[in-house]
Amino acid sequence: MSSEAGPDRIFFTEVGPRDGLQNLPLELPTEAKLELIRGLLDSGPDLVEASAFVSPKWVPKLADAEVVMSRLIAERGPEVLSLVRVLVPNRQGLGRALAAGVKRVIVNVGVTDTFNQHNLNRSTAETMAEIGEVSQEAAHSGCLWDASLSVAFGCPYEGRVEPQRVVELASEMAGMGASEISVADTIGVADPDQVSRLVGALAERVPLQQLSLHLHDTRGMGLANALAGYRGGVRRFEGSVGGIGGCPFAPRSTGNICSEDLLYLLQRVGASVGVDIEGLCQVALQLERTLGRELPGRLYRAGIWEPESAQAGEGGLAQTRGRPGGRSLVI
Repeated sequence: MSSEAGPDRIFFTEVGPRDGLQNLPLELPTEAKLELIRGLLDSGPDLVEASAFVSPKWVPKLADAEVVMSRLIAERGPEVLSLVRVLVPNRQGLGRALAAGVKRVIVNVGVTDTFNQHNLNRSTAETMAEIGEVSQEAAHSGCLWDASLSVAFGCPYEGRVEPQRVVELASEMAGMGASEISVADTIGVADPDQVSRLVGALAERVPLQQLSLHLHDTRGMGLANALAGYRGGVRRFEGSVGGIGGCPFAPRSTGNICSEDLLYLLQRVGASVGVDIEGLCQVALQLERTLGRELPGRLYRAGIWEPESAQAGEGGLAQTRGRPGGRSLVI
């Protein structure tokens, strides 16, 4: 993770171990999850969303959250707690997370009642009331908390979402003391103009430095939407290594934006990216082997373009670094 500060410094959260794995057709063993998290931590994101303290009945693929956290702390020491966060759906989840030593959590609410009922089995207002209680308990325990607003650009059940609804909920979260407010295009229906308008509206009520974008590439618009957010002043982004995952409670919501593709884009337009992008590509390669299938991401397959190598007469090819078939990750 880069220590550089400045107006173009990107704060990046890797959500693959939680948001990426929860929607896969197979369940990874705990050791495979830990291998993934280790590789991600070594690539230097600001945060890694390691797991979720949710009911195993609803998300059985993340039933080993306590074991994952215990192993991480044992392996890397308590310092790792500043680099990871977990999802908690309610006060019970927060209690489990605090008992496991967690120092940062994220809570979630659906912008529409229908989605929130499918996701959390209660109304948006009921979830907001519980988040108020979670925020107080977290603050009392010295635990930072972030907030995520699902289906902020469109709902699979109610359709169009009015920007003012998102602004009101985000403003309420900020007033409760959220460290970060993530706005999610859960089903991948946003377009760049919509992103620009919502970011502009949010900036009037919420400090822009607290605002994060969680985008999906379901319809191929993820990177364009990220660029619109960046140009609108957003400097916090979330992504999933290799582009894995999606929401199990939103029909056909595949396609988290790919971490390495996103960071490569932001770096190319001048952002200060402290993450080792090639390291992320290596993690994606290993995950491809673990899952036994090609991932949606592009950069880990195509390679990082280094025009200086091409100009030097090397054809842009660098040393092979583990790509199947002998292909390089840096070209």
